[in-house]
Amino acid sequence: MISDSLFRRFYPDQSRDSAVIFYTWVRGFTSPETVLLNLGAGPPADRGIRNLRGEVAKVVGADPDPEVMHNRDLDEAYVISGDGPLPFEDNSFDLVLSDWVLEHVEAPARFLAEVQRVLKPGGSFFFRTPNKSHYVALIARMTPHWCHELVANWARGYGPGEHDPWPTVYRLNSSRTIEAEAYRAGFRTVELKMLEPQPKYLVFHPIPFVVGVGYERIANRYELFSGVRGNIFGRLVK
Repeated sequence: MISDSLFRRFYPDQSRDSAVIFYTWVRGFTSPETVLLNLGAGPPADRGIRNLRGEVAKVVGADPDPEVMHNRDLDEAYVISGDGPLPFEDNSFDLVLSDWVLEHVEAPARFLAEVQRVLKPGGSFFFRTPNKSHYVALIARMTPHWCHELVANWARGYGPGEHDPWPTVYRLNSSRTIEAEAYRAGFRTVELKMLEPQPKYLVFHPIPFVVGVGYERIANRYELFSGVRGNIFGRLVK
């Protein structure tokens, strides 16, 4: 694994941290009166920047994984079916948030239609998800899930079993597909941002990490490479 000093040499502050950038954007659309649905909430967030409980009126979490019932970042938690309707009334939430969820969605049209239904008019759906055209996603799509379970935590510098990856399908992971499906679901505005994140999948060795840093710098600097940046940030407005 690379040393902390090597990582800090290239990333001395949080200005290039994708989580900080994304959640700063989200917080710009919240207030103490916001009722928020964290769709795909899973277990508690691994970083404080991702926890909005106490900053808004209510944080409701929903996930097919029963781990959501033990998520201390939520005011309410629900275990949901992966392919059924959400257990909420129409126009229930000011904001819906899905962080690293869209890559697992098997039925994009049904998923977005449910998000649109439970949002209040004028409400926003924010998401962060991998770009299927990025090198990490391309490798992931070409390898079986058992391989991800073997190497993903090692490549990211996580301990065994610390954060095992969930199966991915990448059916809602290109800007073109997201835009088309969003308008089809009834959203009136689509705003997408492309960002190449810090190469945390390459921290297992200094050489690939430094190569990844070079890629990050080039991809973020030149708009020509926006289509192959690693992260898609999105805001869909009802």
